[in-house]
Amino acid sequence: HFALLPYTDGHWKEFCGLIGREDLAKDPRFTSLANRLKNVEYYYATLAEICATRTNAEWVELLRNSNVPHGPVNTLEDLFVDPQLQATGFWHEVEHPTEGRLRMPDIPPRFSKTKPEISRLQPRLGEHSIEVLREAGFSEAEVDAMLKSGATKAA
Repeated sequence: HFALLPYTDGHWKEFCGLIGREDLAKDPRFTSLANRLKNVEYYYATLAEICATRTNAEWVELLRNSNVPHGPVNTLEDLFVDPQLQATGFWHEVEHPTEGRLRMPDIPPRFSKTKPEISRLQPRLGEHSIEVLREAGFSEAEVDAMLKSGATKAA
């Protein structure tokens, strides 16, 4: 799969020029963002048809120096060996007290003064069930009944 979305008017004109389809840039259904949104089903169908004409590698090469938002869609397995994610240290391995070794994604936002960091690991199954149910308005008797029936558990 390949993600491609020339959504601004500038992206659309640039994209049409790159693929040699100036006719699409002049098509009244596509001449502005408003028109593309009015005709969004046809717009997406047109993009899908165009995308099928090249491989992901060909699209990446064609669009490499463009301003058009694009990129291959990775599988979950691809994410673990993605060069950019590896270079940025995106994946962290931690030891969870009950679940063992876990691989976790980094925290994406970056701030100039405060580096975000993982301060707690995932809760154990049932670790917060009772508190959440109480906050949701369940009575002690209802929570006890859920615990007894197995609908929830306490860690």
